[in-house]
Amino acid sequence: MTQEELLALAEKQRLGTATKEEQDVLHTFVDKLQQIDLKANPSDQNRLRILKGIEAKIKTESKTGLNYKRLLTYAAIFIGLLSIASLSTYVFGTQLITEQTGKGEKRTLALADGSSIILNANSKVIYSEDFTQNRRIELQGEAYFEVYRDTLHPFTITTGLVQTQVLGTTFNINSYEADEVTVSVNSGKVAVHHTKTDEKVYLTKNQQVLFNALDASVQAEVNSEDQMAWTKNIIALNNTTLIKTAGILENWYDVKIEFEDTSIEGLRITGKFKEEPLETVLQSIALINNLKIDTLTQKHFVIRKKH
Repeated sequence: MTQEELLALAEKQRLGTATKEEQDVLHTFVDKLQQIDLKANPSDQNRLRILKGIEAKIKTESKTGLNYKRLLTYAAIFIGLLSIASLSTYVFGTQLITEQTGKGEKRTLALADGSSIILNANSKVIYSEDFTQNRRIELQGEAYFEVYRDTLHPFTITTGLVQTQVLGTTFNINSYEADEVTVSVNSGKVAVHHTKTDEKVYLTKNQQVLFNALDASVQAEVNSEDQMAWTKNIIALNNTTLIKTAGILENWYDVKIEFEDTSIEGLRITGKFKEEPLETVLQSIALINNLKIDTLTQKHFVIRKKH
């Protein structure tokens, strides 16, 4: 469990929207937090002093009912010294690994089971250190997976309400958009399950499914090479709206792109750009759609109609 997830649980508790299971997890964390036995490396004296301060706050607030939001603020101080991974291991018995990329950054990860992940910019994955037995991953953003076949241990990726399960295959998952997940298969067979609607879709090579918050799933035949083009430093746009294109470019080049008029956000563009400078891509977008690009700073651009 990450620090962000703990804080999210605390906020749900404060608003009264936490489920019984979430409340149990939070109570377990609180109980264990009060029982932590500090190690002496490093600065044993300072850690003990901070821990005693947290425990004093817990005892004080327990008299009038625990304020979980404030409690986790205290816990975050302690987490900063011990690390959230170590604390999660102590509380829940599982060591978690978090890998995250910033905007303009990509990273290749080699997993213990022989699988690999190419993590796109501004994305994050969380998985167990014991990955050969527990092949489960949480994904935010976009990643391309090459999964080592293991029939005894299915490989599962959770992205919001969507779960993707495979035995051994290659595929891409894009979840940059809020409440929107796209799964595209390059080889093998993939089962995609929406946990809220209970809809399950099976995909093979060159097939894709899109789940969003409003409609039933949308399935399509696609060129899987285009879906994974980003792993080869190619931006592949296929009738893509300008608002989505702007999001791609923001992650790719670590910039901010705005629209002066929202009416142009729905305009579409098709094309491929391999390792092109941002200025070249923006000029192409402007030329095709008769638009103008205003450069406010080297990292801030505004797209507007050409008058």
